[in-house]
Amino acid sequence: MRRSDIDPAVIGRELIKWWRAHGRRYPWRETRDPYKIIVAEIMLQRTKADQVLPVYRDFLEKFPTIHHLVRAAPEEIEEFFKRLGLRWRADKIRKMADFVVREYNGRFPRSKEMLMKIPGVGDYISSALLSFAYGLPYVVVDSNVCRIIQRVFGIKARGEARRDKRFHELAREMLPENEDSRLLNFALIDFAALVCKPRRPLCSSCPIRNLCSYYSGSSSMNGKG
Repeated sequence: MRRSDIDPAVIGRELIKWWRAHGRRYPWRETRDPYKIIVAEIMLQRTKADQVLPVYRDFLEKFPTIHHLVRAAPEEIEEFFKRLGLRWRADKIRKMADFVVREYNGRFPRSKEMLMKIPGVGDYISSALLSFAYGLPYVVVDSNVCRIIQRVFGIKARGEARRDKRFHELAREMLPENEDSRLLNFALIDFAALVCKPRRPLCSSCPIRNLCSYYSGSSSMNGKG
């Protein structure tokens, strides 16, 4: 059962505060261009950010706009994704670009429904675009974000966590009022990678440990609480 004494917005504020001091900086976080953001999101699938960084920079130098990309030969695009080890993404990004140019005149819409019509764009990438490009109040939820929510609030998933509506609801509640959704999303991504790791989370240096169900339980079992 979820702990009802934890205010999700307080957790969100604390994570944003932590991120301002400890967050990572990447070029795709410094832009509002949806094309540059979706390129990063596709490259980041199953690949660490530091591995993506040089490929991302080279890719955008070669294909600075979506119109450059649609004119490229498939083998030109594939060359970049070979470096990341997952060639299937080359076809995915090419189909995405073809659709956006053909159906949306090369512009990414601000509608989640319209974004999800784009090949290869599901709930995660559409939410990422709406938040990172347009600053709309969307929180991106993947297995890493679900891990944070599960630990902090002490809830168990019904089936696959990222498909459990409760996790999405809690993620939305974590966005503090009048706060930029991008900051919470960046905070969640980095916090999951640097502190709330899948194995051996760094609970002793966690800024929200005193609000966390997981830490409270582990402290009690170890006689610390």
